[in-house]
Amino acid sequence: MTATKCIGLAAAIWLAAAAGASADSRMLEDVDYGAGAGEARLDLYLPDDGDVRAPLLVFVHSRFWEPGTRDHEIASGLARPLQRAGAAVAIVSHRPSAEPHPAAAKDVATALAHLLERVDALGLDPERIVLAGHGSGGHLAALVALDPDYLAPHGLDAARLRGVAAISGVYDLRETHGSEDTRALRRRVFGSRSAQRDASPLHHVRADAPTFILLAAQHDAPGARDDAEAFAAALREAGHPAAEALFIGGRDHWTQLDMREEANPLRRHLLAMLEIDESWGSIEDVIGTRRFWRDPTLSTAGFWESGVEVTRYESDERLLHTANLLFAKPGRPRPLQPRHYHAIDLLAFVERRAREIGTEGDYLTLTNVRGEQVVWRISELRPFAPVIVVGLDDERELFRLTDVYHTLRRYTWKDPDPVPWVLARPLGAFVYFREAPPPSLDPNLFGRFGLLPGSFARTRDDPLAPLRSLPEPVRSMVTEEFRCVSCHQLRGVGPSAGHLRATDATRVGGFALALEAYPPEVWRRYCFEQEAVAAEIGASVVALGDRAALLYELVVAERERRAAPDPAASAPPGP
Repeated sequence: MTATKCIGLAAAIWLAAAAGASADSRMLEDVDYGAGAGEARLDLYLPDDGDVRAPLLVFVHSRFWEPGTRDHEIASGLARPLQRAGAAVAIVSHRPSAEPHPAAAKDVATALAHLLERVDALGLDPERIVLAGHGSGGHLAALVALDPDYLAPHGLDAARLRGVAAISGVYDLRETHGSEDTRALRRRVFGSRSAQRDASPLHHVRADAPTFILLAAQHDAPGARDDAEAFAAALREAGHPAAEALFIGGRDHWTQLDMREEANPLRRHLLAMLEIDESWGSIEDVIGTRRFWRDPTLSTAGFWESGVEVTRYESDERLLHTANLLFAKPGRPRPLQPRHYHAIDLLAFVERRAREIGTEGDYLTLTNVRGEQVVWRISELRPFAPVIVVGLDDERELFRLTDVYHTLRRYTWKDPDPVPWVLARPLGAFVYFREAPPPSLDPNLFGRFGLLPGSFARTRDDPLAPLRSLPEPVRSMVTEEFRCVSCHQLRGVGPSAGHLRATDATRVGGFALALEAYPPEVWRRYCFEQEAVAAEIGASVVALGDRAALLYELVVAERERRAAPDPAASAPPGP
């Protein structure tokens, strides 16, 4: 067997002795890790790049405490993709459930110790070792990391781990989820209720444990999400600073393990924990972001306390569509499926606020937490029963419902190198028309979400007046079709919208400039090279279509108009 480039002669001898024959020198099959049992073996996948020390994911693959099943799917769907991404992956099997607890947990600890003793020989990074497991493997990974009795006989403690990722795990064996057969298996493997308690990771939570992420799929086994939340909460209550439950949208108990899809959040979380890809921030940033949005500084409470009656309505298809505009992805189910919603009458709220701040008028401007705006005439809204949605089902704080996204850079021409930038787009309070409005009144995404009580301004004068003299279809294009002035200024009209930093909701840069202020070549590229520009920034394409030239020429003309000298300023004084 040929060793990888950074592995020395001693390692090559060990690999040849320990591993079964394999045509692939990067895969070491059926390694005996010294537990003294035939089933206690591991497969090790080493990355191509042997010039740098690779992180190691130690993955406990089991189902109901039996030796690993679905081996092909785990190898091709999890180990190989992570190997190609630059990680070493060890798939650990253990003694079956026929041998009672703690046999399997001891095997996992032995396998981990076996690998840790050989990090130098294998060219692995000792600072980036992650212990993970799925299902009952998640239970074993969490237990070995929390109960020191397993690693201590090997002269180790869990401080050697970069972190633990338990996926759809079992954290309290006394829980009643699952069938009677499952509960009977737990009794056979773990014994009495008191013995089950002692074998439960929940019984061993402590403040000094490694970083913990508890993961469950949107369509996971019954109770998986609740168990992950409860276990993460127990770790935090014990004083643990970095423990969080994270959920994998659009996937089930098994498909969440498919690391071949780069957009899979589980893949991103594992690579972040291994410190291979931190384009979404470090795993501590991910945990901190989740924790912040559980109790955000932004709040819809002011709407509930505004004095305007809150009414409960049954959800309909249009409400579900609107509520999911920020979150829905092509080919994925809608993440928000509220049965009912709570709302206050928009016009009643505006009237009450107008009396409080002493303003009146027919024009209403909304400015959300990102600085995006929408302008309406109040008289045009009335027939469509506009409301401000302030609650979905039992959730009264809609800023907790947040989409986290990232861009590669803030501007195409200002940043010399792409620097990933992790951002948040909260739902917050939002405007919904209970009667379907015409497209000219429906702002889709811009300005209608992320609303606070102070987001509303009422004026007598038309905020869009300087744009009314633009010829059609240019005027409707910038105010209604593409709604350019929801984010940018044109002729001094509009905001300078920005982004919210994911970790603390601070409004940060990447601010939208006035359209006339963009450098000429930048503006040309934006209009005519949309796909390339979007790829550079890491953003969605704005489909300008055959309107691209019209928008381009408008801004060029406005730039020239602004640069032209004022004739009145150069006229000679009168007699």
